[in-house]
Amino acid sequence: MHGLTRRCWSNEAGVGAVEFALIAPFILIAMLGSFQVFALARARMLAVAATRNLADLVSQQASVTALEVVDYCKGAKLSLLPLNTTGFAASVASVSYVNTARKVDWINTSCGAVSAIANAASDAAPVTTTSGDSAIVVKASFRYASPLTFPLALDVTFSISALARPRSGTPVTYGS
Repeated sequence: MHGLTRRCWSNEAGVGAVEFALIAPFILIAMLGSFQVFALARARMLAVAATRNLADLVSQQASVTALEVVDYCKGAKLSLLPLNTTGFAASVASVSYVNTARKVDWINTSCGAVSAIANAASDAAPVTTTSGDSAIVVKASFRYASPLTFPLALDVTFSISALARPRSGTPVTYGS
């Protein structure tokens, strides 16, 4: 019996398989976790790009209508591809600085209502510093749900702001 025990302890066959079985779950969790972190960072970058694109598209116009803003919103949503765009909502406002006060000229919520647009006048302060300045303010939210539910189920909503100065130098007018 003593010889059999000595032979079992000295036999190292299968040690690699046992070590792999012990380490594999941690490697799998680390790989899937890093995938989710990078996917979350990518979703945030795409949401920021979509919001900035919407602000840029509106700021290039001298005048916009509700239907045109819907089209610009569709263009902004294209920036989110290949992600699911149904969780994207954005509100657009034009803010002017006249004399000593900033005022909201118009607000469009045809791309989804975002409550933070109520602060558009104060948000435009960094780019409307002198009388006669105007800015396009876009407030967006994007709901991202990770395709993986292991090791963490991620369901995150990003809130993004974008500012753009009108290209023509005059406020962008709004007509229905």
